[in-house]
Amino acid sequence: MIFLIPPTGYYYYTAEQQIGVAIADHPTGPFVDSGKPLIDKERPKGMTRGQNIDPDVFTDPVSGKTYLYWGNYYMAVCELNDDMISVKPNTTRLLIKNDTYYSEAAHVFYRDGYYYFTWSKNDTRSVDYEVRYVRSKSPVGPIEPSESQVILCKKPDQGIFATGHHSVMQLPGKDEWRIVYHRFKFPDAVTMGRKAGFHREVCIDKMEFDEDGKIKRITPTL
Repeated sequence: MIFLIPPTGYYYYTAEQQIGVAIADHPTGPFVDSGKPLIDKERPKGMTRGQNIDPDVFTDPVSGKTYLYWGNYYMAVCELNDDMISVKPNTTRLLIKNDTYYSEAAHVFYRDGYYYFTWSKNDTRSVDYEVRYVRSKSPVGPIEPSESQVILCKKPDQGIFATGHHSVMQLPGKDEWRIVYHRFKFPDAVTMGRKAGFHREVCIDKMEFDEDGKIKRITPTL
């Protein structure tokens, strides 16, 4: 993902089960790598499964602190230093420790006093890849994944499958939101079996909230 603090762009990426960061003076690059992993291969303390992949960066509009979220099988979080390329000591913690309701691709955003923790469940090569979410009053939890709800999933009658690994954006100055995600390439990727997960298309759909601030079920469109 690319995170902007104008005019500087920070590109957070996964390579060899590690998370790196590169810096540029413009969001289109060229980016120069920091020279070392931001998060190395070592799993968070207590975890014997999973990978350090899928970085997501979020600046809390309340505190001004910036957090990095990541993890496959687990969801981890740490606070970044002001340089955006190093981790603040003693801030790493686990928010989710198993994949009963969670798989990967954490993404966090803020709206009206709530922090929305969203993520993908199931494998990216599965037709059942989907997006779930739960809310919290803090950007570092606690969160209860068993209370999470599905907000985006397949629609077989229209040939839509594997809707996951997303991000969320707010239209500037408006309480209007969009979800951007990938899914199996329409219409034929679903016929490829597990290889379908590597034949994707990027999509965007409207995200809406009810009067209590809960995310409404999203209908994927063609």
